[in-house]
Amino acid sequence: MRFVTGLLVVLITACSSQPQKEMAETKTVCDLTYSRYQATVTGYCQEPRADLLASVPVINKSITIKPLAKIPEVFWFNKKMNFSLLKQESIAPVIFVIAGTGAGYDSGKMISLQKNFYQQGYHVISLSSPTFANFIVNSNNTKYMPGNLAHDAKELYDVMELVWQQVQVEDQVQASSFAITGYSLGGAHSAFVSLLDEERRVFNFEKVLLINPPVSLYQSVSILDQYFDLRNNRHAAVAMFDQIFERFSDGYSAQESSNFDQDSIFSLFKNANLTEAELKLLIGASFRMSSSDMIFALDASFNSGAITYKNHDIDKFESLTHSMQRASDITFVNYFEGAMLPRAQLEDANLTKDDLIHRYSLHAIEDYLKKSDKIYLVTNSDDIILASGEVEYLESIFTKRAKIFPRGGHCGNMDRVSFIDHVNATFSQGVK
Repeated sequence: MRFVTGLLVVLITACSSQPQKEMAETKTVCDLTYSRYQATVTGYCQEPRADLLASVPVINKSITIKPLAKIPEVFWFNKKMNFSLLKQESIAPVIFVIAGTGAGYDSGKMISLQKNFYQQGYHVISLSSPTFANFIVNSNNTKYMPGNLAHDAKELYDVMELVWQQVQVEDQVQASSFAITGYSLGGAHSAFVSLLDEERRVFNFEKVLLINPPVSLYQSVSILDQYFDLRNNRHAAVAMFDQIFERFSDGYSAQESSNFDQDSIFSLFKNANLTEAELKLLIGASFRMSSSDMIFALDASFNSGAITYKNHDIDKFESLTHSMQRASDITFVNYFEGAMLPRAQLEDANLTKDDLIHRYSLHAIEDYLKKSDKIYLVTNSDDIILASGEVEYLESIFTKRAKIFPRGGHCGNMDRVSFIDHVNATFSQGVK
């Protein structure tokens, strides 16, 4: 089961975030039947990919945030926080890019954003999500679990200050201005970081772009949790995985080439003829694997005892199979209610579940989002992580600063021509 899930998640990742190739291939348009789930899994392949650079001079970097002795031994390989830099040859605007839920600074969607902003003349600094294990275990956070957007923003802001100081000295990066963006949860984080910057004034962001953000983190993860319900439908899910895997295997073995690139994967999906239920299962499995990694890192770092043994220090040679199996069975909502809420209530005994859900949403900073003319939104009307009425809510908050594409699912059109053209138009005044 774990092997099948892992392979299918690799397929999802490859489909939606494969690096761009030569232009002859990037112009390829698939003929899969469109659905918002298909767009989320394979990318919005009914529209050509944008003309982005095949490769860019990425500088992979790391920074010490806290002493290694304070990092759980099981994360011995995460002794520094990782990030990346794309540097222009002279003074230029700087943009910080924040990854989505459970994603690293070098994930596929981050690479597309990096390439585009570098092409537009920006120094690009890419940061992992506060829900990514490398960020979690290196963070100085000892009170609040990731997901509290205001506190996540403080963590991100502190990291951004340290990173900016480092690249100025080590890489001689000079900034003419600053901007910030992020996709999915990183989009919501960008908004909260921007609000904090109004107080701390280190960067004075000129442009802020929220890409496919959740309105309510709790509502969005609830939707994704429902796609992968092992507790109530384990046998049905396993049977469906077996069927999907068999069809993928048949399609892959029939290929003339063994290359595992985006075009061949489009063909695999077409031949597999996945149903809506199967696409949902793949999306849910992908989210659950990211969620499991996050929950394990949180549990080990915060000593919550939700999936690991409380007050037990896991060493680097200890088997993690039991803990990860437990994590894969726990939905994010279960963890929210069983670990995150109780921990928050240690700080405020009067805090209710509804209070915390509100904190974990854009509703908490609604007035700021309405008034700030430097904050922009781009999303899709069929985004799978948005609940009923939330697209209309975003339109009412951002009005003329919102761009709502009719199709694209969740982040499925981030490397497509219309999306890239809109982003570039939004930031066209940023390069000085």
